Amino acid sequence: MKKKKNGFISATKIAQRSYCEKQIVLDQQYGRNETDVQRQRRERGEEEHLRHHLEAQRYGAKRDSRCFIATELFGPLAKETDQLRQFRDTFLMSRLWGRIFTRAYYEVSPSIVRLMKKYPMVRSLIKPFINWVVRMVSRNG
Repeated sequence: MKKKKNGFISATKIAQRSYCEKQIVLDQQYGRNETDVQRQRRERGEEEHLRHHLEAQRYGAKRDSRCFIATELFGPLAKETDQLRQFRDTFLMSRLWGRIFTRAYYEVSPSIVRLMKKYPMVRSLIKPFINWVVRMVSRNG
């Protein structure tokens, strides 16, 4: 296995090398035969790998992807979550009070997310407020 110039080996190459040696020989002799389930799982894995790769390229290493409550409510790639991240990055982080608020949010929000997971009632109380915040942010953004 060749090392890249930067000394790192891609996760894809590592995964390909961890494939069963006997299976490699059989694939070379008889071709690769996959069941429908294996094909679906491989395709799903490739899609996830591509999504992760594109997200890393899109946000870069310096991008702060924390948005705990929105991620729990909408998902990490939802437009609502992205709108709140953009608001944080462009508006809040450019103001002293916004940075203080963000720091406090990072301290408190993981506990709120745990409560939301444990008690659905907490989730149902928080979601309308977060939806309102998203509407306000998207209206002003």
